[in-house]
Amino acid sequence: MSQASPVFERHYDDYLRQLAGLDLNLIGPALGGEMVDGTWVKIPYFNRTYRVSSKGIAGPDGRKPGYDTCTILCRYLIMAGETPAGAGDGSPDTGDWVGFRDLKESGPLTVYFRDNVELAVSGILSGRTGEAGAISAGLNGAPPDMDVNYDLALEIRALPAIPMLLLFNDAEEGFPASCSVLFRADVERFLDAECIAMIGYRLAAVIKKILP
Repeated sequence: MSQASPVFERHYDDYLRQLAGLDLNLIGPALGGEMVDGTWVKIPYFNRTYRVSSKGIAGPDGRKPGYDTCTILCRYLIMAGETPAGAGDGSPDTGDWVGFRDLKESGPLTVYFRDNVELAVSGILSGRTGEAGAISAGLNGAPPDMDVNYDLALEIRALPAIPMLLLFNDAEEGFPASCSVLFRADVERFLDAECIAMIGYRLAAVIKKILP
């Protein structure tokens, strides 16, 4: 899901123009962000805090993040601005967990998500559930508030309003390793399917970094 630099810059500039038309002082905190000097919104994304405003986006190192991260952070705020009543207080619905393929707009991306998220994570975690503590700490994950029977089950907060549920069973005789990555049923209130797929890809990248 990478983009050539000129395309990135055009999209980036367009997102900043859209952010300039939003009341970030209202939208940012509603989505779990923190306003700084009435200009920047601080948003945690996979345990890293980013600053977002109509002037630009900066990561913890002060530099502009990559295409995927910029797109996700901008769309997170812009979609709330498009449907402010739907953003609520940024809290996810307490309804069912659903797979990516169950999302309304997921169709063209279901194979991508299967191959680059669930199969990728399954390959990384295979034979390594003994390192569950490191995985949980690296993702700031916690056991889900529900009874599940998996070798590894973690609820992870990708963005303040977007929890994810990682479910993994290691290989055993006659059964290959398997992984499911689930979202709350209302996740499309906060991001479109392409951005949700990008979040899944980032999850796999973070896990790979934890378990090189």
